[in-house]
Amino acid sequence: MSKVGVPQLQKRLDGLLAFLNPHWDFVNCHMVNYLTDQHWEVFLPEALRREISGKEDVDLAIDGLFWQDDEAGGRFPEWLGFLKKGKQERLALHPELLTSVEELIEGQENAAQLSIREFMSAKKCHEVELTAALVDHLLKNSSQDCYIVDAGDGKGYLSSRLALQYGHRVLGIDANAENTQNALSRNRKLQRAWNGLTERAELQSQGITPKRRGKKSPTRDTIKSAPALENYKTTARFITTELNFGTLLAEHFHQLPQTGSPNICLTGLHTCGNLAATCLQVFHAQKDCQLLCNIGCCYHLLKERYSQQEFFGNKALMDMQTDHGFPLSQYLQERQVRMGRNARMLAAQSIERTLDAKELPNVTLYYRALLEVLVCRHSPQLKNELQVGKVRKFDSFQEYIQKCATKLDAPWLAAIEEEELHCLLQEYALDKHYLDLFYLLRMSFAPVLESLILLDRLLYLKELGYERSYLIDLFDPVISPRHFAIVSIKPLS
Repeated sequence: MSKVGVPQLQKRLDGLLAFLNPHWDFVNCHMVNYLTDQHWEVFLPEALRREISGKEDVDLAIDGLFWQDDEAGGRFPEWLGFLKKGKQERLALHPELLTSVEELIEGQENAAQLSIREFMSAKKCHEVELTAALVDHLLKNSSQDCYIVDAGDGKGYLSSRLALQYGHRVLGIDANAENTQNALSRNRKLQRAWNGLTERAELQSQGITPKRRGKKSPTRDTIKSAPALENYKTTARFITTELNFGTLLAEHFHQLPQTGSPNICLTGLHTCGNLAATCLQVFHAQKDCQLLCNIGCCYHLLKERYSQQEFFGNKALMDMQTDHGFPLSQYLQERQVRMGRNARMLAAQSIERTLDAKELPNVTLYYRALLEVLVCRHSPQLKNELQVGKVRKFDSFQEYIQKCATKLDAPWLAAIEEEELHCLLQEYALDKHYLDLFYLLRMSFAPVLESLILLDRLLYLKELGYERSYLIDLFDPVISPRHFAIVSIKPLS
């Protein structure tokens, strides 16, 4: 099994920072300001700009360097070299830092997984199946009688699977009371349909097409009953290091032993923002937490210790958090490493999905950049202040602007003549293509930035002495962009 030590992680983090340090302004730029702040000229090294001299070059570069992932006929050597340097910093290129599920379960038989897609999307099904199987393996390997606490339970996708399929006792915790009620409601529906769903899944795994739902199969075991709901509970709480999980379990599971506290496996599937970091801190703070399996997401909602680059309402949300989410490791704290909100937002984007779909940015990104040009012309005091959000169902730039004017209640924007809008489109027509290439180049930094966040978390656990801490590439990155799991196992006391 991969044994990654503190010095190895520190060295890799040094390499990441050496690569990122010249580019922090680039990864923190806002695409809204692409035109007004001349991002192409400001952030791209001159050597890269020299190799692109028009739309034809842009199209060839996008196709060769991104869609085909080849050397573009040697036409763009500077671009090729720049992109290759970035790829070398991604976690996928450092398998020595990763542990496979097979290595982790140490020869334990890998049971066949049931693919049950009802009540969830194909993406969520992929995530839930793999995470639930991993957690079940961890519990079996630990030889401990554990209760599961599922942080950020949401609709109960993971926790209900752990309770129904694997028979574990699970307490789902979510900050939103409505979510906890929805999770119980969903679980009751799933429980009623469970026998039929598992039978269908078993038949499909054998290559047999099950009968249409509603017709009882003659092979169904009529005396098999749905699992009891007693092993799955939910509660609405905001998780901090002060929240005592042992006390919560005692409130919800009355069959807990009277002596001693229960062992806890703390799980979380796509715990949002700071919650992922908080789970690691709770794992350390509460001695009863023996196992940890966490997959984080929404890095832009992390509360940084050293960065003040927060925009709009985001800072108010950050101030509600009691603990900092980045950096966690003492090593990066001593260096006062900061990322910035836009860099964290970029870290949550998926270069794998973009390349797989050969997908250029939506035209709204370009239109929003054009809108900022209009802001600078007609209402300069609002530069960098407008939060437009999503604008749907428009057929032209002119219609987009009118929808924005209505949404923002901006008479000055509604009063702009169509002729000016038409001229604006003509003036910046070529920039649309350059923006696409700039966007892809910037997105190539996403997995590098995510590596920084994930390795900081792993190092945090290693610094605290949890040697059996691992980083696992768990999901297909095209299906589920946040595909890395942090697993930690405390030594038996």
